Amino acid sequence: MMATLWNVFLAFFRSSILSYGGGPASIPLMKKEVVGNFGWFTNEQFADALAASNTLPGPIAPKMAAYVGFNVAGVLGAVVGVVAAVVPAAIAVVLLAKLLLVYKDNPRVKSMLLVAKPIVVVLLLQAAIDLMTKNNFPSIAAYIVAAVAFGAVVFLKVNPAIIMLSGLVIGFTFYKLF
Repeated sequence: MMATLWNVFLAFFRSSILSYGGGPASIPLMKKEVVGNFGWFTNEQFADALAASNTLPGPIAPKMAAYVGFNVAGVLGAVVGVVAAVVPAAIAVVLLAKLLLVYKDNPRVKSMLLVAKPIVVVLLLQAAIDLMTKNNFPSIAAYIVAAVAFGAVVFLKVNPAIIMLSGLVIGFTFYKLF
């Protein structure tokens, strides 16, 4: 049991400490740990956990850590996962914020932050593509729902919370169709 808890801690500590850009940027790192390194979940199970976690309020990393930790090692696993996901990031934010305040006008720091933004976008895009191509969208109807949701958020400026709630209702109502 201690080895399992240690592995839960390592998985979420690594994904937390190495993710620049917050929770969404940590998704590919969490997936690598949970699916790839430890094999706790399949790609489909990870996608389901991510979908369920995104329907709840709050940051994604602690929710995913709690979900995975609970499934791997019960309540204690959930606690260890959340601590591993939150504490390193909290320490890093405090230390980096202090440094950023000191060096915020430095051209190299500005350049570093400017270059990091597109990298975060690429990581998010890679996670989305990966989730869509691993049998997580089993029918054309699911692709249509995804396209409509994307269009509603990007072009019609519909609140993403409304899209999420609508998706839950559609999935619940028409589950057998997908």
